[in-house]
Parts: sequence; C-alpha cells; structure tokens
Amino acid sequence: MATNGTHKVKVAIIGAGLTGLLAAHGLRKNGFDVAVFEREKYHGERLRDWTILIHWAMPLFTKLLPEHLVEKLPEALTNANLTFDASVESISAYNGVTGERLFTNPTPGARRVSRQRLRALLVKDLQDAGVIRWNKHLASLEEQGEDGPVKLSFEGGETYEADYVLGADGVASKVRELLFRGDEAAKPQYSGYYFATAIPKYGDAAKVDAVIKPHPVATIIFAKDSVGGCGVMHAHPPDDKSQWSTFWVKIWRKSVLQVPEDATYGQKALDFLRATTKGLAEPFQSYIDWTPDGSECYINEMRVWTSQPFDNRGGRVTLAGDAAHAMLLYRGQGFQHAILDATQYLDALVKIRDAGAKPSEVIAAYDKDMVERGEKAVTQSLKEAELSMDLNTVNQMLMVRKGHGKDT
Repeated sequence: MATNGTHKVKVAIIGAGLTGLLAAHGLRKNGFDVAVFEREKYHGERLRDWTILIHWAMPLFTKLLPEHLVEKLPEALTNANLTFDASVESISAYNGVTGERLFTNPTPGARRVSRQRLRALLVKDLQDAGVIRWNKHLASLEEQGEDGPVKLSFEGGETYEADYVLGADGVASKVRELLFRGDEAAKPQYSGYYFATAIPKYGDAAKVDAVIKPHPVATIIFAKDSVGGCGVMHAHPPDDKSQWSTFWVKIWRKSVLQVPEDATYGQKALDFLRATTKGLAEPFQSYIDWTPDGSECYINEMRVWTSQPFDNRGGRVTLAGDAAHAMLLYRGQGFQHAILDATQYLDALVKIRDAGAKPSEVIAAYDKDMVERGEKAVTQSLKEAELSMDLNTVNQMLMVRKGHGKDT
C-alpha cells in the first residue's frame, strides 16, 4: 500500500454522524483525501434532535476543526448569549421529590450544543466539497491483497477503494458487523433503560424563566425510579424568551414501566409520558404538564455495545464513536470518547504517512487504547444507570463523587 509520498492517502469514513464528520474535518485539515458515505438519503432526513455537552474533550474538538468552524460554534450552542463563567460552566442536580439541590459539578470550558445544529455546521463545508455521499448502504469490504487498498461495495453495485476505512456508523454499525464477519458478538444489546425526550416551545417567557432558574443551561433531576433533565434547547431570538424552545428528558427501567408499541413518538408518546410522570417537585412537574400538544417527543430503549478486540484487517479498517463503544448517556462520556477516537485516529494516520510507521502496529495501538477506554466507559455507564434509579444510591454515582471528567 503506497501511503508515503507517492499519492495522497485515501480514507473512507462510513457514517456522517458527528464522529464521522469530525474525523473527516480533521483528516482533510491534515492533507488526507477523504470520502464520507452515509446511509441517509439527504442531510436532515432524520429530524430528531437532542442536546450534547462537550466538556473534557473540548480542546481536542476544536483542534480537529478548521478555524472558521470553531468561530461558528456559537451557532450550535443551546444558548450562545450567556456569560460563560463558573456558574454557567457547571452541572447541577436536584432531588425531584423534595426539590432540594443535591450537588453542583464544575465543568470548566463546557458547552451544550444542539446535535442537529452542530451536525448542520459540520456538514456544510464537506457537502459543498462533494466529500459526503448520501444514500450509500455499505454491503461488504474486502482487502485487495496484503498491502493493497480496501474495496468497499455498496448496495446497488457501487464500489470504492481506500487505503484506510473508519467505521463511524453508530450503535448498529455495519462496519463492525463486517469486521466480526457476522458474529453475534458484533450486535448491540438492549440496555433495559428507556430514554424519552421532548422539545416544547411554551410560548411564555415566565415558563422559560422557570426552566432556567435551577440552572441557566441544563439541570439533572433524580426522582423515584427515574432520572431526568431539562434546559434550554434554542435561545432564539435572544431578546424574546417566549419564542425559546426548551427540552426535558426522562430515563427509567423497562422492567418498571413498559411503553406501548404505538407510543414511541409524537403525540401518543407525549400523552404516555404526561400520564405516567406525576408527583415531581415544582417546577419540575410543570415542565412536563406545560408541554403543548404536538411537541416533538420520542421514546426509545437505549442500546449498548461493549468494546472488544476485533480483526482490523492488518490495520486498514477500524472503528470510532458509537460503532466502537455504544454507551448510555450518563456523565456525558460518549461524545467525549468519540472526539478522542477521531483525534487519535488522525494522529495514527499522520504517524503512518509522515514517519513511515507500520500500519498494522500503529492501528493496533489505536485499537488497544480505544477498546480499553470503551469497555471501561460502557461498563461505568451501565453502573451509573443502576445507581441513578434509587435516591438512596445516587450519592454512590461517579457523577456525584468525581464529576464528569475523563479520569475516574
């Protein structure tokens, strides 16, 4: 495989989610030839939105992006109008039964973003440059000889050859399935925990003020048999809170309360949540009760995949993000590790290209770190979920004892 001076190294990324897009920007910024293949028919086909906190990985996040996109990051923030001081750069949690504040964790430099608006920001330059190829469903991958490229085949017969392939195609990763040659070990597992989210627009500045009073960005709420959160989704226009959208989420055990098959999204999901979420301390109960009919609302059972070693095809194919370690959202670690994956993958390919390092050894080192980190983080997320379901065990959570940092 010629990767040092004879041609521009070609990297195929499967998946145009946040992980794949970040990796694409970082690789292009460093002179790699990148193509991104995405199964969505077009950007925006799936409209579901949620918020994501970028915290300990923020320095890596900004390093991956070109400067003009870093400057545009406020476009993706849930509230870009704040003064980001210590009180804002923190995470507060409350007892949803008594209303008392349980703890506040400092998160210096953290920013909460809309997943949809951040993705739109990352998509534009890549789409304009023809980097993203939509409606591409990967069918197979095959190494072309011991030192040759990897041939990707897509449904419909299209093929593409690349020196390296990065699977960033989410929790149900096709790349992971192919690396495991269809083995059951590649399949994600249902976690036994439901995740519900709603995005209301109350049309009332006083109600928005009630949402931001516990914390100007977002608040965690621990209750009996569940944990939730609430905050600002989009503070726009800045001078008219009545037009702002907010969000609330709820997580609970499937064994405690099952969701009817026809109530996983839309009005039926909202009706189900309003009917089964009662008795919270104010103002938390009102966030749900105030939610207007027709508000965006979804419920799904979260899935996990615990990282484990795989055959990386001599260093030519590997994984990142949820494809590599699909975890529950506790402590906001999933996206941080995805950012770290993208950074370390870039560093690995630069080392191969510029220092003539052996691909099998360099990518093996990347995989080893990624698998060890991922296994630990997925396991911790499941333990955090278990502890969060009982107010008597909340104080045992890493979130309470050690905050949201990387090292635990």
